[in-house]
Amino acid sequence: FPSPVIVMEKLKGIRKNFEKGKGLNKRFHSLPFRKLQKMIEYKAKLQGVKVVYVNPKNTSKTCHRCGYVTRTDGREYRCPKCSMVYNRDLNSSINIARALTRGTGRGS
Repeated sequence: FPSPVIVMEKLKGIRKNFEKGKGLNKRFHSLPFRKLQKMIEYKAKLQGVKVVYVNPKNTSKTCHRCGYVTRTDGREYRCPKCSMVYNRDLNSSINIARALTRGTGRGS
């Protein structure tokens, strides 16, 4: 790739926005999200790869095909508007990449 870029979501405030019950909360809050991002950033910098952060708002709820926003459940994203069925993580990844091309990302 001529100019590789790593795109990640801004995860500020992720813990305070997550309430799913005591057991899941304990496991979730023990994950070092920001630490992982910093490690990726460090390694990318060593290789001369740019890291860009994008706003995570609705990346997992937006249909990458038609733009419709709906709640997600399970591992598949099902759009009630255009009937697209897609892997939820892949759908989110496409939306994150598009956020970069729309210029809503911030480089580090």
